[in-house]
This record gives sequence, C-alpha cells and structure tokens, in this order.
Amino acid sequence: MQELVFWIIFTLVASVLFVTQFLSTSSAPSPVVVEPAIQELLPDVSKTQQDAILIYENNVFSEKLNNIPAGKKIVFALGQFSGPAFDEKTVKEGALQTAYQKLIYELDEIKDNLIERLRKEFDLDFSDQLDELFRNLYRLMPSDESLVFIYKIWKKSSGEVITYYYLVVFDDEYCLTVLEVLGWELMQQLQDKGIEFREIWKEQFNNGR
Repeated sequence: MQELVFWIIFTLVASVLFVTQFLSTSSAPSPVVVEPAIQELLPDVSKTQQDAILIYENNVFSEKLNNIPAGKKIVFALGQFSGPAFDEKTVKEGALQTAYQKLIYELDEIKDNLIERLRKEFDLDFSDQLDELFRNLYRLMPSDESLVFIYKIWKKSSGEVITYYYLVVFDDEYCLTVLEVLGWELMQQLQDKGIEFREIWKEQFNNGR
C-alpha cells in the first residue's frame, strides 16, 4: 500500500514538473530584433572591440525602441571602465557611473536649449529654476530604472584586466512626467504665461535622428 502511495505521489510530482517545464520553455520570450535604422544610431561595442562579448540585452527595451516614431531623437550614452578582474563589482559600477555622467552631459545640452528658447522667444529667464530641476532629476537617475534603461552590457577580458561597457538610454516620455512632478511650481509659472512646458520639451526630441 505504501509503495502504491509513493508511486502515485511520484507520478503527480513528475507530471507537475513536466508541465511547468513545458510552460516555461514555450513561454520564453524570443529575442527582439531592433530595426536596422535604429541599430545604426546606437553604438555596438562588439563591432569596434573584437574581444568584447555582449553579456546582457534588455529585450523589453528593444521592443520599445522599435516603437519610437521615425525622426525622434534618441538620447543615450556609452560608459567604459577597466580594472582588475578580482574587483569586477567596482569595474561594473565604474562603467555605469561613466555612462550616467555622459548622459548628464547630453541632458545639460537639452536644458541649456530650453533656457535659451525661453530667453529668445519669450524674454524669460528661468535658468535658476531649470538648473535646480535638472539637478534633482540627475539625483534620481541611478535609482529609477524607468528613467534610464540599461540597454546593453559588454565585457572584455585581457589577462588580469577586464573592461565593462554599459549602454544606457534615456526615456524622455517618462522623464517628462517626473519633471512635471518635481517642478510643478515652475510648470505653473510657465503656464500662467501661456507656455506649455510639455510642448517645448517634446520639441527637443523631434529634431530628427
């Protein structure tokens, strides 16, 4: 009797494991192929560094890239950092922080364009408010993965030295929502003068690729 119970339980467990394995295999997402026109806009370390191996790709963001309208500007940055193989964590962090710093440089240009436009077209100086708003935005970047996507990671090994490359991409649509929350007072001031921040923000990313 005990042997019969054992085989019944064994059969049930085996059946559950088989079904679970089948479902996980059949539902595994297939790699998303990014359109060639978009691929050309983003750096591919594997093509410039023969020893670099792609070890991570965000397939969810690959699909998002394919839905970006033609002509829209994509803001990204590639961070690189080398160090001893025994301290891989520090090397990874160094590459990521370098990418963030480069991205901040790109976003500073957008901020300066906004300041200049408000001065020229509306004779308004909101430079101090925008500087503060963007500083607060930059503080959020490392902790908010929806604001800046880690899109791809490459690794290159050379003896005892390793190099990591992090490609990060900025989400301007999500960022707009964040800016409207962080800078609600500024948004209200602009609106009182008949200026929609949302519109002038979007124009910064519709200058063509």
